[in-house]
Amino acid sequence: MRQINMNITIFGANSSIGKYLIDLFVNDNHNVTAFIDKPGSIKLPPKNINLIVGHAYDHLLVGDAIKNADVVINAFRPDFKVFKNNDNYANNISNKTIIEEMIKLNKKRFITISRAMDNNAVGKSNHLASISLNKILYKSYKKDFKCTLDILYNSNLDWTVLRVIRTLPSRKKGEYLVSTQNKVSSFVSNYNIACFLYNTSINKAFIRECVVISNK
Repeated sequence: MRQINMNITIFGANSSIGKYLIDLFVNDNHNVTAFIDKPGSIKLPPKNINLIVGHAYDHLLVGDAIKNADVVINAFRPDFKVFKNNDNYANNISNKTIIEEMIKLNKKRFITISRAMDNNAVGKSNHLASISLNKILYKSYKKDFKCTLDILYNSNLDWTVLRVIRTLPSRKKGEYLVSTQNKVSSFVSNYNIACFLYNTSINKAFIRECVVISNK
């Protein structure tokens, strides 16, 4: 039976994925804490939302954001850099802080996003070019995210890692392919990413699994 009126904390809530997530959860009468790094970067719904402005590597703010959360979602795109001229990815930096605070506060459900970078992450040979490009462009990201995975595997969190190959800005309305065996196509829209994160939160699916999705 579906749990109702959950408390959801969304990091990177001012990203395109985060904005879609806010609408999905608020429209379903859940309570959302939206963590953003830029004031005024999102238009807030009229109900069921709390806003926190700051950086996701600030332990005090992160702890405050998740203290009442039933589900914590890191919606930072894996290719988003903290600063354009270095290799510090917001997704990796925030994952570490969020996980540490969740363990400290005895929180359980965590969902985050990563890049797919293994050759077995696709089901068709013509998608291998996308994986190879990811390996070149996101070499430092892969190394840092491996540290995140090691922490997750050794934690007691109920985590899910959504792995994406290539993202698209277009809105494909909730139709996507899911695989734990890495057999999907290359592209997925930001809206479909948000739909997967929403559905996985509501249905408590893919606990302690890495999942790949793509557009149908």
